[in-house]
Amino acid sequence: MLISVLRNALPSIEEVATASLPDLLAMMRDLGILLGSVKRHGVEPVAVAPELEEVLPLIARRSGMVIPRDTIYHYVLWNPVGPRERLYTGLPMERMLMSAVRVALPMLSTAVDVCTSLDDATPGELAFATSVNELATLVGTMRDSMDLVIANVGPEFFARTMRPYFQDIRVGDDTWLGPAAAHVPVALIDLRVWASDHADDCYLDFVDHSAWYALERWRPLYRDWQRGPSLVSRVVEALERHPRQDVPYVINASAEALCRTMRALTVFRGKHLSIAREAYAPDTGLYELGSGGGSVALLENVMNQARDMATLVRLNTSGTRRRRTGKPPRGGKPSCEF
Repeated sequence: MLISVLRNALPSIEEVATASLPDLLAMMRDLGILLGSVKRHGVEPVAVAPELEEVLPLIARRSGMVIPRDTIYHYVLWNPVGPRERLYTGLPMERMLMSAVRVALPMLSTAVDVCTSLDDATPGELAFATSVNELATLVGTMRDSMDLVIANVGPEFFARTMRPYFQDIRVGDDTWLGPAAAHVPVALIDLRVWASDHADDCYLDFVDHSAWYALERWRPLYRDWQRGPSLVSRVVEALERHPRQDVPYVINASAEALCRTMRALTVFRGKHLSIAREAYAPDTGLYELGSGGGSVALLENVMNQARDMATLVRLNTSGTRRRRTGKPPRGGKPSCEF
């Protein structure tokens, strides 16, 4: 039945070639629901509908996406609430899960814009301090998103009911991950705030991989922000230029704002880790890795690194200063699984 529905839903090459952008996004969204539903039963969609090999990459190219399948953006952002909304199960917990992403995504998009505005600002400028304060507030919405999930979505429901729909599928010679909340731009914000020059190779590899699933306008930022100093490094360097008692007001304000941003990131990471531990516990979960390809060990590693960066900024703002030590040691194989 599902396979017949999938085959009947396939647009022709001619339809894809002439479709508008909204129609292309809708095509991929609708096909994506079917792809995940077929794969949930252990069947590779391309194996039963070979036409997908040509149709999926063409839809992706024409709509500005890299990967030849649906993403979290098709599932949530380009999936309007109401009669036209596409769902895997239609159950209330699935709707609440989607709502949590809808709550956070606009704020995270604005947070990326704020990070971009900081490219040419320095910690000694008032614009830097005010922008980082705004960033702290925007990132803080992720806490509310996690609270929504904790209150309304049971770990077992996600692990056993929803997670099977988000499995990877094979198209051509590659395997592509399903819609994953891990592909919203939190990792991109991490990169700008602290990770570009303080994260270990495991997390940076994960960030690189996540860039494939990003919106077109964000993909260049993943590359550009890995090359530059993080906000943490820029603020700590500005603080270290002055004796503690003589730190200019604006630099101190920038540091305080960055402390709040790092605190918001670590609170989010802590809540996310708590949810993941329950959903992927041996007696609950069906999979070792999350739908975004990360392991619980990777989340623990990122949480620890973010907490260390929050401590670094805080200690350089008050109390005894701590010297920067650069990136953590290389390696950490267990946390590199994704």
